[in-house]
Amino acid sequence: MLNSLFFLSRTLRTFFILLLLCFIAIESSAEEGKSVDPNYLLGERIYKEGLSANNKFIPTTILGDIKVTGEQVICASCHRKSGMGTTEGQQVVPAVAGNVLFKPLQLPTSKPPAPPLLRPAYTRESLKTALITGIDANGNILDPFMPRYELSDDELDSLIVYLNSLSSTPDPGVSETDIYFSTIVIDGVDESRNKAMLDVFDAYLQQKNIETRNESSRAKNAPWHKEWMMKTYRKWKLQVWRLKGDSDTWEDQLEKYYQAQPVFAVLNGVVDDSYGPIHQFCEDNGIPCLFPTTMLPTLDEDDFYTLYLNRGYIFEGETLASHLDSDYSKKRVLHIADIKDRNASFSAYGLRASLHSPDYSFYDQGCDIVKSPEWDKIHKYQVIAIHADQDCTDQLLNVLSENENKATIFLSTRLYGVSLDSIPKNLTEKIRFVHTQEIPSKINRLLARSTGWFKHKRILNPEEKEVQANAYFSLKVAGDALKHIRGYFFRDYFIEKIEHTIDDVPYTSIYPRLSLAPGQRFSSRGFYIAKIDEKMNRLAKITEWQAP
Repeated sequence: MLNSLFFLSRTLRTFFILLLLCFIAIESSAEEGKSVDPNYLLGERIYKEGLSANNKFIPTTILGDIKVTGEQVICASCHRKSGMGTTEGQQVVPAVAGNVLFKPLQLPTSKPPAPPLLRPAYTRESLKTALITGIDANGNILDPFMPRYELSDDELDSLIVYLNSLSSTPDPGVSETDIYFSTIVIDGVDESRNKAMLDVFDAYLQQKNIETRNESSRAKNAPWHKEWMMKTYRKWKLQVWRLKGDSDTWEDQLEKYYQAQPVFAVLNGVVDDSYGPIHQFCEDNGIPCLFPTTMLPTLDEDDFYTLYLNRGYIFEGETLASHLDSDYSKKRVLHIADIKDRNASFSAYGLRASLHSPDYSFYDQGCDIVKSPEWDKIHKYQVIAIHADQDCTDQLLNVLSENENKATIFLSTRLYGVSLDSIPKNLTEKIRFVHTQEIPSKINRLLARSTGWFKHKRILNPEEKEVQANAYFSLKVAGDALKHIRGYFFRDYFIEKIEHTIDDVPYTSIYPRLSLAPGQRFSSRGFYIAKIDEKMNRLAKITEWQAP
């Protein structure tokens, strides 16, 4: 009897536990269902993809009667992800984020008299009129390139729900007085490189915050038409996120740092390993990650928040493929790569994935080729491309110098370096270099602005020109973008301003030309083909800066 009662009570206990778990699951599911507003989802689809409720492109008209559909008339293409609009020359694309669109448009001021009204606040009906007929809230005709959309009332209401969500509240990492940034320090990186970078950050923030103190003081006594502008200034606070151990643990470490103190953006950082875990963390949390010093970026053009200086080691191979397809398309190409070397394997992949030459042979064991049957056919090739470290490459060059091979030999300066002393003299006319930064003899002039600043601050490290130049560049770009967003502390808008302004900055890193168009994540996309200047024993460019 006791056993039966015990069994019954245990069964009832189990039943009630299962019932409670089911109830929790149902409640959780219901909560998740509540959080997904179908109007928001439809509005997002209309704004980002131009798709209607039936999942087809919304019919539109431009220039009066030209029917168009597709990407060229998607709202986000012009008004951008943030909804804060943009400018291009004389063309102004206005903000459509709800907190701007549905308020009167006036010049920002802090004191009377009130400025004139530029346009009244949009209402549901005036927005409908603007989107369908092209008449704005002032009764004026919109630009003929502004599409006229065939929207239903339900689609209009859904779009309004989404517009009200855009850039509605400032993003984390910003207070009334401070704005927080972080930079990445990896324990495995040579400490002299980390120190060279951190010296730039420390000097820049010290100077920036002294200037901000003066700006804040001026704001209290500013004329009525400038007080609003002065109030946008914030003191910069830097968090140094030092990552330890295996890269598989980096995301967890980053999450702990971020929970302790959210930051508005991650700036620069020296990362010799794959940037993938940091890239993923930034994308998952919507944090701008700007211009890290890395040769192993994540090559996902669809991501938004991570901006790089260039495509890294893979780009070394991609650029060579472009040059070979253009100037050596009818030549027999032998590609020697050491795939045991991580960096060389990425460069080799870039060449193999991009080259269109039909007469192409690949050997992936590096220097061991001299012991293989393939070496007996070396004289048949007109082009030899080598992706290996300097020691392996020197071994191959020494063997090649001993025979009468007439092939043009291509090397990457990122893998081989720019020290030319060990290259056999009888090969100097045959060797060509892919060089994806400024030519060494021109680099000092290119970096004159930043180098002068480093000298003035007594932090110049001549051995780490690239590290310091990249750090300075990322800080200056961030500072300029913050000025242009005028206190609208939205990360999406911040990224968009960087895309828009980077072409015109008066400073650069080690790359002679930097630019970003909407959606591009790599700011340097060019290269030189260079040779050895025998008189000066240095690199000399053969081609001008060109893009693949």
